[in-house]
Amino acid sequence: MTRCIHCTRCVRFGQEVSGIMELGMLHRGEHAEITTVVGDTVDSELSGNMIDICPVGALTSKPFRYSARTWELGRRKSVSPHDSTGANLIVQVKANQVMRVVPLENEAVNECWIADRDRFSYEALNGPERLTKPMLKQGGVWKEVDWQAALEYVANGLKQIKADHSAASIGALVSPHSTVEELYLAGALVRGLGSDNIDYRLRNAEFPAIEGARYLGTSIASLSTLQRVLVVGSNLRKDHPLFAQRIRQTVRKGGAVTAINSAAYDWAMPVAHTITVPAAQWAQALADVASAIALDKGISAPAAGNATDAAKAIAKSLLGGERKAVLLGNAAAHHANASSLLALANWIGEQTGASVGYLTEAANTVGAQIAGAVPQKSGKNAAPMLAGGLRAAILLNTEPKFDSASGADIKADMVVTLSPF
Repeated sequence: MTRCIHCTRCVRFGQEVSGIMELGMLHRGEHAEITTVVGDTVDSELSGNMIDICPVGALTSKPFRYSARTWELGRRKSVSPHDSTGANLIVQVKANQVMRVVPLENEAVNECWIADRDRFSYEALNGPERLTKPMLKQGGVWKEVDWQAALEYVANGLKQIKADHSAASIGALVSPHSTVEELYLAGALVRGLGSDNIDYRLRNAEFPAIEGARYLGTSIASLSTLQRVLVVGSNLRKDHPLFAQRIRQTVRKGGAVTAINSAAYDWAMPVAHTITVPAAQWAQALADVASAIALDKGISAPAAGNATDAAKAIAKSLLGGERKAVLLGNAAAHHANASSLLALANWIGEQTGASVGYLTEAANTVGAQIAGAVPQKSGKNAAPMLAGGLRAAILLNTEPKFDSASGADIKADMVVTLSPF
């Protein structure tokens, strides 16, 4: 820290933006220094932004340090693949190798911030587990082959399985972290073979018919100006760090955040009221809030509920203010009773004037719906495909054992994995 000029930008960033004061100034006069306290680490979800706001380079990126000069780097615009924020990025490259990722300012999306996982995940691109050539598994052993051999093997295998077991035995499980182009092409491939078995909803426990696209329900920028927010089934700070940062600003301006969750998470902001119940009781908790709203307005509630003190407090919060939102998180979207949660949230939104939307799971959860990465007619959804309903499975950027609700390996005669690792 010999370059530090004690401007305290990093200290104020923690206080005003990330919500955690990780750095502070100790001692006085010529002995003053910016540091952590009692050996603590700087590890908030947004801590890397301190690198960008340091005016003298006292805080630097450890993975990038001493690896290249700034003027040696080529720059490419990109978008974060890690969550539904879609943070705008600049990827800096030298000799065809990604050296650094920094934010591209966009006031409507990420302002001038990015999450640490957006900033530092590029290290995996050059990691030892990164695949550089196609591979076939023969006799239980992976062998590298050229692209022509790999493509012919896959094409012939899919044709054979279609001939022997029909096109309905072929399906694709795709990740919503994939690009829209990849999702569209995966659907085109499967449907070109005569099947409608494609789904991105590997973590879902319920598969209702989707009408339209489930999205945030409002603009990202508007999250900074909300006066009332109800979050259901989300660890906001970990799942969506930049959304949490915007909602943190609403609290600093006098807004009120309420929550229904299975645990009282630390979001680095004051939460006015929380109903903490197991996930199986979230629908009842929403019904309680709806009953409290109905009681206040003298109307009928959409479902039987008990207007508890906590439910009345959340109802009172939502009935106040002008700009409001009900946000359903990842756990609510994957819930076994997701359609009931949405119906109750929509009723609450109608009665309070709040927008209703999803804090969607991945960068292209909405894009996957629009691109047709779900069964359109009579195709299988993710549940039967994961349960062994396929003879040939195409996996796009996903590992079902780790990415699905069941946590089971895919069971099929032929498995084709399209993955960089």
